Amino acid sequence: MSDQPLSLAIRDWQAAIGDQFVVVGDGIAQGYSNNVSQFTKEIPAVLKPASADEVQKIVAIANRYKIPVYPISCGKNWGLGSCLPVQDGNVIVDLRRMNRIHEVNIHYGYAVIEPGVTQEQLYLHLKENNLPLLMNVTGSGLQSSVIGNALERGIGYFSSRADTLSGIEVVLGNGDIVTSGFGHYPNSQVRYSSRHGIGPGLDGLFYQSNYGIVTSAGISLMPKKAAHITMIASLEAEVNLPHLVDKLAKLTRHGLIQSITHIGNRNRTEITLCPLIFENLRSQDPDKSNEEILSETKRIFELGGFTSWSAVAGIQGTKGYLKNIRRDICQALRGIAKVKFIDDSALSLAQTLTKLSSILPSSKRHKALLYAIKPLYELSKGIPTDAALKSVYWPIEGPDGLQSQDPDQSSSGLLYCLPFVPLSGSVAQSVISRTETVLKTFEFIPYVTLNIIDSKVLECVISIAFDRRNPERIQAAHECISQLEDDLIAEGHFPYRVGIQSMPKVVSGGDTFWQTVRALKNVLDPNNIIAPGRYNLK
Repeated sequence: MSDQPLSLAIRDWQAAIGDQFVVVGDGIAQGYSNNVSQFTKEIPAVLKPASADEVQKIVAIANRYKIPVYPISCGKNWGLGSCLPVQDGNVIVDLRRMNRIHEVNIHYGYAVIEPGVTQEQLYLHLKENNLPLLMNVTGSGLQSSVIGNALERGIGYFSSRADTLSGIEVVLGNGDIVTSGFGHYPNSQVRYSSRHGIGPGLDGLFYQSNYGIVTSAGISLMPKKAAHITMIASLEAEVNLPHLVDKLAKLTRHGLIQSITHIGNRNRTEITLCPLIFENLRSQDPDKSNEEILSETKRIFELGGFTSWSAVAGIQGTKGYLKNIRRDICQALRGIAKVKFIDDSALSLAQTLTKLSSILPSSKRHKALLYAIKPLYELSKGIPTDAALKSVYWPIEGPDGLQSQDPDQSSSGLLYCLPFVPLSGSVAQSVISRTETVLKTFEFIPYVTLNIIDSKVLECVISIAFDRRNPERIQAAHECISQLEDDLIAEGHFPYRVGIQSMPKVVSGGDTFWQTVRALKNVLDPNNIIAPGRYNLK
């Protein structure tokens, strides 16, 4: 990229959005280049618009000087690239200043938000205004973007977010603004209550694409139900994992479980709960050494009864409905898994009993375990948390990493492989076996969650942890994930979402599908200035 066009573009961007919102130089590395996956990309500048009008101006200038730009919502795409573009030389368009909640409609159950609105922001808005609505949260953290995750087809605790957006407003690469569904009619009364309008549906063009920059959208919310329980099913024997998956699949197909069911292996459960147990023990005994508390943490986890696989699902409805569901789930899983149910009253009672029995040696253990479980239980109630992020630091840094606030600034490395597979116990077991074989070759521990997202499909969330301070482990981690993706793709198990390094694995010039995607790019972004190479041939 020639310095002169870039210099001229930066000058014009400074005039369009203000000098203080155009970042060049040292500020880029700390805030944008550092990433938990240890990828490297050249980023010449960062732009921070505050409105759709400013985004339009940015795109117009980018077209004028043929400078590619890469939009991020909040940049929390951890394990898949974080803030980084697919190609070098892209100017980042950081949409975090675009964080307005324009409307929350109680009657029709939606919110109209901008891409900078975070999970925490939307949750607090609902809570502080005492609105009877829930949001479909993910475990990705408080500061992750709601719209950004939905556009990546992220999976929440209640459903996939892929079908929750409506009235999507987009600044196209050619500079035009388009709104999907009925949104392009100024007086439409169903812009956000109906995804589909008249004529071809354009919504799908803006999921995992590089045609434009989304500046606002409606997102579906759920009504609060009268009662809530969380099911925890612990597998009795590891050999029965296929049976557990098939039984839970049947419960889903019959409508008895209507939310996402998360089935995590013991490794995943350990790195999720142990840092929280440790934190609580530290607060109870601030004078103890880390070694002593770590030993106690491991013992509490061992005594917690967590087996090779544990399934968790949140269920809502009337009290009578939940009573029947509990009975049906217990019957279905009898002999396969030990089933427990948690609700607010049970959690409150356990906390009260722990306080009353504080003089007993077991009190400390129960208190620490309750502290660890509570934020994860609350996820199934639509309450976002940063608690799960501590699992990023625990495998590499242990207690020393618990003060970290941002995975991208830590010493802990993270990479994901995310295949979609048929909802079948035997297929799930096959994928797990393949995963364990590949990761063992590269000396990595498999951290796996199997998410039943509907009656037909299972999402596999496979992650590895590595030390970003060790060049050999960085290389091994990248080779390991690449090998696992290759092996699973060869078996027909394609990822539904990939990191910036893996775009060539899923995009092929000989595929009519991707040829069509490129042809649309030529119309909507003829100068190829929006995120070149992102889920596209360009």
